[in-house]
Amino acid sequence: MLVDSHCHLNEFADVEMQVSKARQAGVMLMVSNSVDLKSMQDNLRIAHAFESVSCALGLHPNELSKMDERTIEEALSFIEKHSKECVAIGETGLDFKCASKQQRKIQLEAFAKHIELAERFDKPVIVHSRAARKECIELLERNGAKKVLMHWFVASEKLLAKVLELGYFVSIGPSVLFNEYVQRFAQSVPLKNILLETDAPVSYNGMRAEPCWISKVASKLADIKGCPAKDIERITWENFLRLFGRDACVKI
Repeated sequence: MLVDSHCHLNEFADVEMQVSKARQAGVMLMVSNSVDLKSMQDNLRIAHAFESVSCALGLHPNELSKMDERTIEEALSFIEKHSKECVAIGETGLDFKCASKQQRKIQLEAFAKHIELAERFDKPVIVHSRAARKECIELLERNGAKKVLMHWFVASEKLLAKVLELGYFVSIGPSVLFNEYVQRFAQSVPLKNILLETDAPVSYNGMRAEPCWISKVASKLADIKGCPAKDIERITWENFLRLFGRDACVKI
């Protein structure tokens, strides 16, 4: 069974069409990730409306700069209140690319709170780590995170080795279709640690990604790994169950 472990269905105007196209392509489950309180509310509604959609609740690090302390606390309380209705905490993490010193401090504090929620409710944490991969891994390890998906993670051999040592998962997305560096990185990640994602509707080479692209990602990964596409489908489904648990797919 194919799964899109990281997309943002709430950002599509045509959610029903996207779900239908995904299922026609063999993508039977999608995890729609949140970035702020409004998207959390929207993704909960979408998850309740479609059997093949589950949701992750969290605050994207880049959204934190738009929030005051009270709004952040309100959003974190929302996650606590609806923890039984989500399958993961995310999208959370760090993004230091354009962050000021104060913004980095806020991101670190919020990320630590997300990790605590994930551990308290026994949920995976889905991690954004742009320009802060080392810092994310250190904070995850220091806070005892056990169930982790490093989303859109491409890193040095040393950092990948640490991620694998900690037993974390890495999601491979549509950039593997176009980018030779990502293809080489995907080759270095053991299949037992890989999940598939699209991050839809993010654009790749000027084309808006859709969850149905997962079948293309699986096919490309099969070419890279030198194995049948059916093996990629089976192994990534088993990996999904190992990370998210069978409760994440009770609807399908």
